[in-house]
Formats: sequence, structure tokens, C-alpha cells
Amino acid sequence: MTSFLDCEIAEIEAVRAAVGQSDLNLWFDQSEIKGRFKKACMQAQSLRCCYCQQFKQTTNNAEWDLEHVLCELHYPQFFATCENLALSCKRCNGAKKQKDVLLPQPRPDPPIAEVPTDPKRYSIPHPRFTNWNEHLGHVNFQIYAGKSEQGVELIAVCELNRPAIEEAGLTREEVVTAIKTNFFETMGGIVDDSVPDEDLLDRITAMTTRNEDARGDMVAVRLGRSLEKLGRQARGRKPEDAAEKARTIVGERKRTVRRGAPRR
Repeated sequence: MTSFLDCEIAEIEAVRAAVGQSDLNLWFDQSEIKGRFKKACMQAQSLRCCYCQQFKQTTNNAEWDLEHVLCELHYPQFFATCENLALSCKRCNGAKKQKDVLLPQPRPDPPIAEVPTDPKRYSIPHPRFTNWNEHLGHVNFQIYAGKSEQGVELIAVCELNRPAIEEAGLTREEVVTAIKTNFFETMGGIVDDSVPDEDLLDRITAMTTRNEDARGDMVAVRLGRSLEKLGRQARGRKPEDAAEKARTIVGERKRTVRRGAPRR
């Protein structure tokens, strides 16, 4: 499971002691820790979104979002907690937004102090505590179907079928036909077109997944080198410097707020 380095935890705790939880979140969002952690998630997740599982062959941090499973709006105390973080594509993160996925509802009062690790406490499959394939199925990562209540809820929360069904106006049958047509045009007579749809789709998906995983494996070598460098840099930083930087960020924000405040 992807986690913070011990030296990063020391930085986080120093900042929390210096500026408090809400300003810790402001600092963390701009920190080197967040950048390294995103790279570590790319490696751990094989460049796949934690929600739609689609592959993106890029290690550019700007192309990915660090998703807070329990959203910042309702659970700010977990903004810099590794168990609450996973890598997501921008489309899924934009669809999920600040939706509350903790069960039971309404939200606990007083607020909880630790991230729940029981998968049943979530309305969707938790990216770090559950096996995605046990809850969802898909047609070549284009049309999704739930295998469980959590899977069905994830489709709704992240609008997984929106691109194909709502935006492109496609049905599952049309997607299947297009995939089969493209596949048979590419493969010619190598594959018997009498193969049942479900078997064929499983084979196509497996082939696509293997190809993407192979591309991800090549990127993983470069990621590993990058993570080693970022780890060395992290171990060279001092917690007190992180606390001082956080104070500077907080001070700059307060000055900006004062400048923007209306005069009386």
C-alpha cells in the first residue's frame, strides 16, 4: 500500500503543530510530498485511475489528480492521510467532486479521528481496501456494469457511463458491435466470428489490459528512478523548514485576503 515516507510524516506533523489542520491542508496541496506521493501512486496503480481503471501512459503530475476518497469538504482531517488518497483521472475526480461516500449517513458527529478501514463503511469500492474487479465489470473500459451495490454506486458517483451513453448517445449493444467490428477487421480470419459475444469481449479486454500493462511496465522503470531521486530529496529536507514554509504560505494567503477585502 502506498504510504508516506517516515521523513514526510515528520514534516506533516511539524506543519500541523505549527499552523493547525486547515492550514496544513493548504501547505500539503503545494508540497513536495504530494508530488512524490502521486508518482508513487502511479507506480502502485500501474498508471490506472482508481475509479474507472482506464490507463494513461503519462507520469506528468498535472495529468492526474490525487483523489481524496473522503472529500475535503466534509473530512478535512484526512486531507493529508495516505489511507484516504489514491490516483484518479481528472474526469472521475471532477464527477465525484465533494460527494460523501462514508456509511452510514448522515455524517458522524463528532467527526471521526481515523480513516475507517472496513470496506463496508463506504458506499463505493474503496480504492485501497477492495478489489475493483469484484464490484464492477466493463466492456473495454467504455461501458460499465455493477456486480455489487458498491459497484453500481461507483458508476453513479463517478458517472462512469456518461461519456459513452449520455455524451456519445451509445448503447451497450452499439459499443459491443463497434468493438467486434474493429477487432475482426484487424484480425481478419484469425478469430472465428462465431465466438459468443461475452467470450470475445473478455478476450479483447484481456488483450487490451495486457498491452497497457506492458506499456506501464516500461514506464515503471523510469518512475522507479524518479521515486528514488524524490525519496533522497525528501530525506534531505528538515521538518522545521516545512513548518516555516507553511507559515509563509499562510501569511501570504492572509495578506491576499486583506488586500481583497472591501473597504468600509
